[in-house]
Amino acid sequence: MTIKDIARLADVSVSTVSKILNNKDSDISDTTRKKVLDIIKEYQYTPYSKIKKNMGRTYLIGVIVPKDYEYKDILVPSIEEAATKNGYHTLIYFADSIEKEEKCLYILSNKNVEAVLLYSIKDGKRAREILSKNEIPLILLKRDEEDKSSAQVYTNYENAGYLATSHLIKNGHNNIGLLLCNSLNSDKISEGYIRALYDSDILFDSNKVFRGQDILEAGKIGSHQLINMNVTAIVCENEKIACSLYQICSTYGVLIPKDISVICINTSGLSEMLSPRLDTVDLEIENIGKQAVRAMLSIVESKEAPNNIIREIDIRLKVGESVTSPFRKYNNNNKKIVVIGSMNMDININVDKMPTDGETLITNSIALLPGGKGANQAVGAGKLGGLVYAIGCIGNDNDGKTIYNSLVSNSVKADGVKFDSSLPTGKAYINIAKNGESAIVVYPGANDNLNIHQISKHKDLIIDAEFCLMSLEVSIKTIEFALNLCKKNKVKVMVKPSTMEKINDNFIKDIDYFIPNEKEINRLVEGDLSVIQKANLLFEKGVKNVIVTLGSKGCYLKNKDYSLLFEAAPFEANDTTGAADAFISALAVFMCEGNDLITSIKFALYAAGISITRQGVQTSMPDRMTLEMYRSDILNTLKVTKL
Repeated sequence: MTIKDIARLADVSVSTVSKILNNKDSDISDTTRKKVLDIIKEYQYTPYSKIKKNMGRTYLIGVIVPKDYEYKDILVPSIEEAATKNGYHTLIYFADSIEKEEKCLYILSNKNVEAVLLYSIKDGKRAREILSKNEIPLILLKRDEEDKSSAQVYTNYENAGYLATSHLIKNGHNNIGLLLCNSLNSDKISEGYIRALYDSDILFDSNKVFRGQDILEAGKIGSHQLINMNVTAIVCENEKIACSLYQICSTYGVLIPKDISVICINTSGLSEMLSPRLDTVDLEIENIGKQAVRAMLSIVESKEAPNNIIREIDIRLKVGESVTSPFRKYNNNNKKIVVIGSMNMDININVDKMPTDGETLITNSIALLPGGKGANQAVGAGKLGGLVYAIGCIGNDNDGKTIYNSLVSNSVKADGVKFDSSLPTGKAYINIAKNGESAIVVYPGANDNLNIHQISKHKDLIIDAEFCLMSLEVSIKTIEFALNLCKKNKVKVMVKPSTMEKINDNFIKDIDYFIPNEKEINRLVEGDLSVIQKANLLFEKGVKNVIVTLGSKGCYLKNKDYSLLFEAAPFEANDTTGAADAFISALAVFMCEGNDLITSIKFALYAAGISITRQGVQTSMPDRMTLEMYRSDILNTLKVTKL
């Protein structure tokens, strides 16, 4: 620091400063004298410091880190220990602003330190300007891509966010939240999180990123928000946030990792008290301090050029017990469900009543939502904790991307979903009356390109599945091919005959669970027979299990052991569009978990019942926690009648 710097800070002339330093200031006011002396004291100015520097070495290292840097208690001792071992002493400063950081740099310059190790609040530009006057080397403790002259030893926070998120994705998570506390490195961690999602074809949803003003807000409020969004996993910026998340989960009975998986960036030992043991990404903060001192020695003693020293410290994943597959949440056997069927964008149109021939109705409510029997059943199974894979075809357009995002966000593995460039995504125009009844007109679009080749390409998804769910809104040749593949590999098949106009006896005899509604069975089996008689006739034709869904009247089961009528779950209808898909997906999930058919049908009826209380299809599907709330009623209250 020079008297020019002091003059600039005090807003006086250089000669005024010189007079005060040499006690020739009788003509200078007390106010001015005090202002100059206060700056000299504040910046610890030493006259002729440049001359003194040439008289011998000081063996002092300056260290400046932000006051709110969360790992300063690890970084600073590691620097001090490494410096002491090599015969150096440290002068340590904590800065809470850019102005304070600049002041510390001036002070260290006056003390003729051998080098400055800086974790800058912003960047190293101003530090380089100040230190270069005294030819003091600068070692940055964070990455500054604009700096081409200083040594840099750092850890990559973007890669840490990427590694943490990728670890969750590799364990089967697609619905991942992020808790940030507005620290110096929050943006970099967020960038890594987004990059990991992008690399795995998972669409980024900003609503799943909570950035608190501090650790307390991120840990308490943010944890509540993400848990209520039903994310299956959360990345925490640090262990203090993770500890808060553990506490919130404990308070509300959310189990880690059964209900939600958790990983955090780095730990200082606090998390060792947590149970289950926390998965972390180790930033190797201690190693940063050691390597920074090594870099200083290379520059000061070996005269290595500072700009030759760029060292990124390796980070590593430390696997604990807080991350598991979301599919193990309820299904410990990991039995696979594959869904083959249509994927549409639903256009829901609310009307007072169903339109009749020649009638024009006005609607005041319209909504666009992801749908299609295949996508609906896959989402329904995913929300209930099933290990579910989808095979379907969507357009390479915004509607297709919306459907794809809905699948992966609801824990569906979309390996078999194809983006088709030749046709747009299918559409379903759904009229919904006030009494909850609905009527649907479907434009197949890209669904027409779900063909035998695509099924064959993804046959590995099918051959080891427990169940294959099929809806007949796609090519019958495709369904027949898939049905034959399932038969050869002893995969049980559930079929919803949505658009089937005529029964093919050879086709239905290979179906394990044929699940029409009342209108569909009356269309398929003509005549004056009752629904029960028609179901019995289908059974006689070779279907192993016929389950007719009867809306508010429940459902009827016919197989070799039972002729049973199940009452409906006690819910008032708001929109019945998704009821059948909710029923089928729940039936498959609960049977995969080892429940018998009777019990599984009961759960399926309640899943359908919950869905009719809500608008839409995929949005109406219940998650597992909601359905489990009714477990006692399902098992003990729902009435079943033998016929």
